[in-house]
Amino acid sequence: MDGLMLRLLLPAFLFLAAILGIARCDGQGDRSDLVIAGGGEVFTLDPQRMSYLRDMRMGGALYEGLVRLDLENGGFKPAAASSWETSDDGLTWTFHLRPESRWSDGSSVTAHDFAWSWLRLLAPDTAADYSSLFFMIKGSRAFWEWRQEQLEEAVTDGIVDGPGLWMDAERRFRETVGIEVLDEHTLRLNLEYPVPWLLDLLAFAPAAPVHRPTVEGWPVNTEGRSVAWHEVEAPPWNSRRFVDFNTETGRLQQDHRWARPGTLVGNGPYVLEAWRYKRDMRLKRSPTWRDPDGVRNDSITTLAIEDPNTAVLAYESGSVDWINGVNVEYRADLVEMARTGQRNDVHIIPAFATDFFSFNCRPRLPGGDLNPFADPLVRRAFARAVDREVIVNNVTRLREPAIATLIPPGSIPGYVSPEGLEHDPALARKDLEEAGWLDRNEDGVLESDDGTPFPVVNLLYTTNTPRYKRMAIALREQWERVLGVEIELTGRDTKFYKNDLREGDFMIARGAWYGDFGDPTTFLELCRSTDGNNDRGFVDEYVDRTLDAAAMEQDPRARMEMLSELERYLFQEQLPMVPICQIVDIHMYDPDRIEGVSHHPRQVQSLWNIRQMQEREALAGVSAP
Repeated sequence: MDGLMLRLLLPAFLFLAAILGIARCDGQGDRSDLVIAGGGEVFTLDPQRMSYLRDMRMGGALYEGLVRLDLENGGFKPAAASSWETSDDGLTWTFHLRPESRWSDGSSVTAHDFAWSWLRLLAPDTAADYSSLFFMIKGSRAFWEWRQEQLEEAVTDGIVDGPGLWMDAERRFRETVGIEVLDEHTLRLNLEYPVPWLLDLLAFAPAAPVHRPTVEGWPVNTEGRSVAWHEVEAPPWNSRRFVDFNTETGRLQQDHRWARPGTLVGNGPYVLEAWRYKRDMRLKRSPTWRDPDGVRNDSITTLAIEDPNTAVLAYESGSVDWINGVNVEYRADLVEMARTGQRNDVHIIPAFATDFFSFNCRPRLPGGDLNPFADPLVRRAFARAVDREVIVNNVTRLREPAIATLIPPGSIPGYVSPEGLEHDPALARKDLEEAGWLDRNEDGVLESDDGTPFPVVNLLYTTNTPRYKRMAIALREQWERVLGVEIELTGRDTKFYKNDLREGDFMIARGAWYGDFGDPTTFLELCRSTDGNNDRGFVDEYVDRTLDAAAMEQDPRARMEMLSELERYLFQEQLPMVPICQIVDIHMYDPDRIEGVSHHPRQVQSLWNIRQMQEREALAGVSAP
């Protein structure tokens, strides 16, 4: 081991012994059949509130939506629904649920479960990041807007009756939103317009069902009976442990303790057996899942290893079977070894994803000062000052495709990516001058026409991986050298970083986006003013109108051209963020020991389909190597 490697790994040794103990017995006795190191802690196990990839991976193990991606052959497979039909005009979809599907408490999974879960998804009370993706359901956008107005009027009138307002909202949802429960096992969706990628959305974690009595906190299965919740009367609100109403706003409030071991009820292949915050999470095979023979391992442990060096050490020691995101500083060397055939356990997976840095586009900064990044000319100047080739070749050293637009070029059939803004220092300086920022006193300080100096730019990045610190340092050097501004770096733990984004407490912040379905809008909707993931505060009426028009466009070719022009407008003229590169994910697992890991560019994994081949050989009487 050379000196550099030793310096990188020494801090991890202090933590490794504890990790090895967790991996080998994870608090439950025996080692799990599959041990995964997947980065940091999950944010939520509430599917309607999921937006992070690690959360969705766990969600796919605990819950099951109507359909799921076919990771081997493309397309979609039946899941909670065994079959479905579509009307000739594409506006009506009818799904037939499996009668044998059960929640982990033994009760039946019914169409009522999906309808109620989608009420949660579409109600603004839940603050679901992805609610707007489902506004193609007839009446859903109108319901969302109505609920907002209902609550605002109640506050204005001074009569805030949370339970009464919610009962009115439930009734309006049933009467106006195009989600119909035809019978226990038949669900119909009525759409505002044809959505060819609807199955993609329904395979998405936020569309998974949740168990209402569990989420609200009231018992339903008593005296040895296992009944569906809609067959019994719900208790009074003050008897429900996990929901109440904000007395000032009337909004429904959720206590997320329902999503804990011993409480969480799911309909997926696993149940949550243990969860030790920032340590580990253990799943075990669900005794009630509809396809018991389809689960190829009995237990899974995921380790919340924040330090990437520790994750690799745990893998090399045999205590971890699979790292589904290698982020060590020397991962470029690992990739080079894989490319030259020196290692077969390092896997390079091009992702349907983009790394970028976001601008805070709001008129004012958190302290109340005017925000220079509210001006698209300033944003364009900063974008033109970025040399992406230097970043991917000399900083990340992974040689990712450098891209100047948000959607990875060539990733969506039928979609032609536009040109973005390339590296051009001279034009970058010209844009900044046109925005009114000049070195008026020849003292190296940029000032506006009223003498206000250009503020020190706070650049926010996450500390869970060295990748983004190194990228932030490179961007600081490029922006200071080309534009003459001062950049201040702020590293934050991922959870605090996410809060800073939501509060708009940044000037520039690192970002990344993994496409959720095979359509340009999975990326472009990030720029809609009302989108739950628009952390930039970017508002543009043309963008919103174009996205609305594209949703209604019936000609597929015309629609793709419309969206391509929109992406050109966004990344040549407006620049709400600076795209850097297409993401490549690096996994580590031994293909001679582990089978079933998917290399799908969406980074979706069927955890129940992964197993250690040694176990199979042992059962067959063959000695494992």
